[in-house]
Amino acid sequence: MTILSASLGAADAAQSQLLRRSYRARLLTILLLANTLSFADRAILSAVVEPIRHELGVSDLQIGMLQGLAFAVMYSLTGIPIGYLAERRSRIGILTVCIMVFSVATGLCGLAAGFVQLFLLRVLVGVGEGGYMPPATSLVADHYKPERRASALAIFLLGIPLGFFLGSLLAGIVAQHWGWRMVFFVMSVPGVVVSLLMILLLREPPRGLAEGAIVRDAAPSFGAVLRELLRLSAFRRLVVAGTVCTCALNAIGQFQMVYLLRVHQMSLGQAGLVNGLIAFVSIGTGMLIGGNLTDWLARRDRRWSMWLPAIGCTAGAACFAAGFAQTALQPAVALITLGGILAFFYSAPSYATVQAIAGVRMRSTAVAVFGVFTGLFGAGLGPLFVGIVSDALARRSFTAGDFSALCNRGQAVSPDAAIDAACRAAAASGIMGALIGASVLIVVAAGFFLLSSRALRETVGGFSTR
Repeated sequence: MTILSASLGAADAAQSQLLRRSYRARLLTILLLANTLSFADRAILSAVVEPIRHELGVSDLQIGMLQGLAFAVMYSLTGIPIGYLAERRSRIGILTVCIMVFSVATGLCGLAAGFVQLFLLRVLVGVGEGGYMPPATSLVADHYKPERRASALAIFLLGIPLGFFLGSLLAGIVAQHWGWRMVFFVMSVPGVVVSLLMILLLREPPRGLAEGAIVRDAAPSFGAVLRELLRLSAFRRLVVAGTVCTCALNAIGQFQMVYLLRVHQMSLGQAGLVNGLIAFVSIGTGMLIGGNLTDWLARRDRRWSMWLPAIGCTAGAACFAAGFAQTALQPAVALITLGGILAFFYSAPSYATVQAIAGVRMRSTAVAVFGVFTGLFGAGLGPLFVGIVSDALARRSFTAGDFSALCNRGQAVSPDAAIDAACRAAAASGIMGALIGASVLIVVAAGFFLLSSRALRETVGGFSTR
């Protein structure tokens, strides 16, 4: 009995260590670093699409495929089996492997000799990154109580703006001096370091630790989780809202630097800096405000977790549309940044709501299911949509002949100065119109956030849904 009591006391002490502020700060820092690298990888591709387009002779449609479908298909589909595995195995070990995979695959992208090779390598990157979000958000939920979860997730999700800022900035500088291939080589190294930090400094927590009710029951089957989640109208509507919002915002994020290069005729280094600053300020500020404001407002009414994203998306869409219509740089940057701040109110509250709806042994799978829709249809179709619309609008505005034949020629746009100018003007007009169209989609997302709020009911422990 004495030995058993001592063993239980040691276990309780070890678990209490995982809830200490210092350990939770360490956990969030390492998860934030890994998340930053994940999104920096996405940013570097968008930062070097113009030199890739010129060297490999690809169209905006193919660029959209590289930035969207090539990555998003495997990113989304990989999340399901890894999310399911994370309910049963060490999430720390899973995350370590995932970070190593996407880091190595990123480096290999610098060796691509054509569109097909680069497409396949982006698929491999998606495999590694697809397994990151479900176990990572589940770890955050097991260390932070529900009333502080949106704020903690907002800090974790700061990896998005940090990644886009650092990725855009470094990619622009490296590509301008050493070429686009060196960008991928340089960005592959930090992931190896972070994966080692994760396996050495973090420990796997019990499920339900933050709630003070550790769950040791077997995790339910994937079919049971899926049936339970899809039964809830709050979850279904949130999935639609998150998917549409991700579709629009990912499309804007992936083609924003192209917009700066074509419409405002900036250099790669300048565009990388401005694009990175827009992403860092808008996404970071929006997520922090959205997460903290949601935790504060939800004490009065839990439906604010959906009301706030609806308000932000509506106002943000208007700012985006006005910003991309500008031909002057300063008002364009100001409006686009404000649009991002408002629209990204949605991110932390969405993940916090998914965690609140799902049971303790369903959190990784719930985030994975959410990620399938937001990743496959949101992140995958958004850049593809912008690429198709941009090409179509560019062809319509080009009056000097066949746009595809004259303007997508590999190393040079055209040896003829007049045709070269016409190609550039048409490409600028196309991307401007396509991004304004993507902005309109955000209003649709706002409507579904409102619908999701109608299905949320406040309870003592979180949400009950109908």
